[in-house]
Amino acid sequence: MRWLWALCGVVVCLPGPAAAQPAPAGRHVQVGVGVLPSGGLQVGYVALRSFYTQEFVLGADVSPSFGGGEGNVQLSGGLGGAVRIFGFERTLGNAGYRGYDLDVGLRFGPGLLFSFNETRFTKNRRFSLFVDLFARFSSLVGEGRVLYLEVGLHRPVFRGGLWFTF
Repeated sequence: MRWLWALCGVVVCLPGPAAAQPAPAGRHVQVGVGVLPSGGLQVGYVALRSFYTQEFVLGADVSPSFGGGEGNVQLSGGLGGAVRIFGFERTLGNAGYRGYDLDVGLRFGPGLLFSFNETRFTKNRRFSLFVDLFARFSSLVGEGRVLYLEVGLHRPVFRGGLWFTF
């Protein structure tokens, strides 16, 4: 949990943009990758509001059996949302968009785990439910594009990618 407080401290100290720009809002398609302890892809839907998000993310990741990995493939679908820390500042304090946001959120949903060397025991444990607490940094990088970097509890732990407006 200390890493979350350290990340919050670093992001709060970052300078804001020179020119005022509106905060990203609306519906976005999320496309990203994840690393450690496995590698994977994410696609999803994110609805950005003034001080919260609503999201649905599908993920697939592989942990190879060589190099100390577990040797499995995980498929998951998470539904949840996040609180936009600087969104409260913009809404209540009438502050401008800093050029970046910090979100703290929660996703939950079903997951399927397929092992490369399945046994009867692993076949019986294929379905699971997960809860993913995460912290996310996002920044506007172009017209209709937002870069995001995320750290969470559900594998893969480090995730990043782009949101595209639609």
